[in-house]
Amino acid sequence: MSKQRVANHIKDNSSSHELPVLREVDNTTSQTRLGDELRLAVIEGSAMSLPEYFQTAEYALNLLVRGRITATLNHQRYELEAPCFSSILINQPIQVVKTSDDHLQYVLGFSPHFGEDLHLNLSGEAHIRAYMRPVFPLTEQQMRVALHYFDLLHEVIQTPDIGNAREVALDLVRSMAHYVYGFYDKSFSQLHSLSRPEELAGQFLALVERHCCEHHSIDWYAAEMCLTPKYIANVVKQVTGRSSGECIAYNLIRQAKSLLLTTTLPVQQIADRLGFRNQSHFGTFFRREVGAGPKTFREKGGSFLAS
Repeated sequence: MSKQRVANHIKDNSSSHELPVLREVDNTTSQTRLGDELRLAVIEGSAMSLPEYFQTAEYALNLLVRGRITATLNHQRYELEAPCFSSILINQPIQVVKTSDDHLQYVLGFSPHFGEDLHLNLSGEAHIRAYMRPVFPLTEQQMRVALHYFDLLHEVIQTPDIGNAREVALDLVRSMAHYVYGFYDKSFSQLHSLSRPEELAGQFLALVERHCCEHHSIDWYAAEMCLTPKYIANVVKQVTGRSSGECIAYNLIRQAKSLLLTTTLPVQQIADRLGFRNQSHFGTFFRREVGAGPKTFREKGGSFLAS
């Protein structure tokens, strides 16, 4: 493979040079401690779609350099077109529906522990804004600078015997985040400020994602937000088009599907983990929402379609 700098490829989308692949750090290298915390990758061409129950286990900063992506982020459908940036917070639902054949995307993923050490504002108002508006366009110049950060991170990970690789990576990721989100904050305040209903709906949905297994009733969420259940229900319906109960059920079903298809936990344990009082109650809920019982859904690998 010819050694091409990552950032050079933004200059000519039709370049015939082989693209450098930013691989996950191999566990046998001296940088193994970055392997569990920091992930750099290039995704090119028509990519495999993600299932509806998929949720992130890490933070991700994504640069769409070329092409288009159709995806659902936080229950909203987006048509992403390059050049653009998108941010994914931890434990958020994401489903990739399709990508164009010329799709080229650079992904930086990092663990919750790495995210904490970045000391970025990943909660509060910034969290709600990123939740409700996770995608925004970049200019070619902005994209080129962001790709230089990817290039530097790649070089750091590839440098042998560097004793402070993690600290250097933290500084680079922190700097890149400040650079990119600086444009996001400016465009957000000028063009995309959230309305009060959007802020409240975003806060409700973020709470549901974190606490749906412990709290199935809107009453708890309304109390956390110091609002009446009726008021927050009306706001959520206005912004999302779905009832608050449907939003809670959606998150529960998504997590139930993930546990049924990606673990061998007994249905009773899954019911306990999701906060149902017994397996029968969980089975009734799952059958009503999906059209099949949990055991049937698992046996058929999630391919069951209700008649």
